[in-house]
Amino acid sequence: MIRIKCLCLLLFLIILGLPLSAEDAEPSWLNKKILKLENSPDIETPSSNLITNRIVNTINLSDLAEENLTLPYYYWSWSKIEDLTSKIDSIYLEPKVQLRELIVSVLTSEMPANIEIPKEANLYIARLNKLLELGQYKEAQTFININDPNLTLSYQQQFELNLLKGNDTLACSQSKIEGTNNNTLKQKLYCLNHEGKQSEARIVFETAKILNKIEDYDTYIIELLLNSKEFAQSYIIDIKNNLSILDYIILQKNDIKIEDKFIPTSFLFYNLSQTYDIEKKLIISEKLAKFGIISNLQLFKFYKESDIVNDKALIKRKKCVNELELSILKQSSDDIRKNLVKCLSLFQKIGLSADYSKYYRTTVLAEVNTGWETPTSVKMRLLSKDYSSLKIELTENSNFNSAQSIARNNFTKLNGLTAFEKSITDSFKDPKYKDHNASLIDQGKIGEVIISSIILLESEDLNKMQNGLIALIQAGLIDVARDIAIRLLVES
Repeated sequence: MIRIKCLCLLLFLIILGLPLSAEDAEPSWLNKKILKLENSPDIETPSSNLITNRIVNTINLSDLAEENLTLPYYYWSWSKIEDLTSKIDSIYLEPKVQLRELIVSVLTSEMPANIEIPKEANLYIARLNKLLELGQYKEAQTFININDPNLTLSYQQQFELNLLKGNDTLACSQSKIEGTNNNTLKQKLYCLNHEGKQSEARIVFETAKILNKIEDYDTYIIELLLNSKEFAQSYIIDIKNNLSILDYIILQKNDIKIEDKFIPTSFLFYNLSQTYDIEKKLIISEKLAKFGIISNLQLFKFYKESDIVNDKALIKRKKCVNELELSILKQSSDDIRKNLVKCLSLFQKIGLSADYSKYYRTTVLAEVNTGWETPTSVKMRLLSKDYSSLKIELTENSNFNSAQSIARNNFTKLNGLTAFEKSITDSFKDPKYKDHNASLIDQGKIGEVIISSIILLESEDLNKMQNGLIALIQAGLIDVARDIAIRLLVES
């Protein structure tokens, strides 16, 4: 009788699906997330209807960029963590600026990030390193604060972040916190030198050389660090391709000239924090803005400074911005429109038309509402993602016409397109969905499709670019695909 009762109890447990082992009792990352959502009355659990056989419907790029939202956790929850890590490692060091907002949204999405689990720790480090490579320092700092506040894995990254912000004291004091001292020899010597302990630094350095604990290249860099600027001027060093942040800062402090090809654009953020000269700030800011590293708000703040600059091209841009600001202040529509046209032409020449358009978005809309609809107003609205209410179609050139067609989702009047323009427009006019993407979507691996689309869009091969846009559409990011396509066309 007792055996029968035990057997019935066992069957009852199996039917209920209750955990029978310690392994089953440990919920997965996805299960933990679902339990969290179910227990939260303010959060709506995502419906399974979001996933269809061919396409997914979800949020748009304007939400990602302006509202600072991230892609939903369930985009990643069915993927193998090592597959996500591998794909993230494949994202380019300096991607096309049109893709940056989407890339940052991917990197800051809610993926597994328990640093005590090796695979999740590897994914965390891959995402953090990519944020740093891209120059997304604010996001990287937030990422560390949330996931690794004790710097168990992020010590080196936090050290570099502090250096880039020009805070050597904080970077070096960090090593004095118990349990976080993971300084390399070069970092130890840098901090000793910063703290005025040059004699101690020299002893440690000479000892390391005797014991062959230091590579030749690092020896050259440390010689610069421990000697005077006068010594540096006569010093010859072969700069490496894989320049580290610390190496770059040591070279900068000794006024060593470095070829641009060796300098990752994101490193220029350090130079921005070190100069008070408005002309230097503007030159650096334009380079950083072109790669999407600083915002248009930061850039145009420098244009409006009263300081005098000497570079002729800078003078023109600075003068135009200030004349536009004055016309806005006077509420003179004729002058506003004239200056908007003139300034757009200047910023197009240096690849900053999108930043310019976003900064003066409100001004353009105010003029459009009073009857101003010209190629300039349309172009600026296309670049600022404010094209939902375009009233008329204006002809300037084929790429401009293609961009308007994508914005309106109307392809009836397109003629004489280049191969590039046809490839982009056909992604929306006649998208040929890929079975491989559909299969991944069916498995819930939507995030993998999105990362693959980013890698495809980095190519200059027209078929790959088209497939990248189509993959985004399949993943439900049609507004994202549309915004990227329009910028590729207008800025080409």
